[in-house]
Amino acid sequence: MNGTITADVAELAEVLERTTSWLRRSVRTAEWNTVALSVLDELDRNGPRRVTELAALERTSQPGMTGIVGRLEAAGLVGRAPDPADGRATLVSATPEGRAYITERHARRAALVADRITTLSDDDRRALLAATRALAALTTSEGNLP
Repeated sequence: MNGTITADVAELAEVLERTTSWLRRSVRTAEWNTVALSVLDELDRNGPRRVTELAALERTSQPGMTGIVGRLEAAGLVGRAPDPADGRATLVSATPEGRAYITERHARRAALVADRITTLSDDDRRALLAATRALAALTTSEGNLP
């Protein structure tokens, strides 16, 4: 079945996409767009990156990413340092303030989801708990997305 999209897989994909959209709308931060938040999250989870790497990950232009990084840096959420592997390049990393900001945002979103989960039936909660490992696997293979 690998590579075959059945009706139930298509339905699951649609529900997950709607869930993602709902979550984005539910905890909106006025000061940062989704790309800036994604960059900060990437730096927090995976460490320093070059601007070119961030642009590729976010599928945006390098000048656009340079602007985003500049705004995050001006806010004290990221910093730049020379790349030890190539002194001509710089690495962008989350500052302690940036890590605290993204951690707090994740906590708010998780609390929102937890509150909604408590409104579900016992069977639905058990089904979601049973899917935890599979859902986590989806997010750890994001580098394979087209």
